Amino acid sequence: MAMEEYYVQEKKRDPILILLLFLIGWFGLEKFYYAKSFKKAWKFVLVKFLYSLILIGLIWNIFDIVQAFRKKYQLDFREYFR
Repeated sequence: MAMEEYYVQEKKRDPILILLLFLIGWFGLEKFYYAKSFKKAWKFVLVKFLYSLILIGLIWNIFDIVQAFRKKYQLDFREYFR
């Protein structure tokens, strides 16, 4: 009996996303790239931008950078805790 091999496709790091997080992630604009749609992302961009004005967005962006390196980046921040 032949042994079958099964492969799970691994998510790859997105270097463009990581670059965008470092350059314009502080304003939430990387969410447009990740969502590939203005309609899906505009609320998340607005919330992250407003949080950046009170410095919580800076912590959020650092967390997003770490998650992007771990290949677990999510469009919606609430998805990290489900």
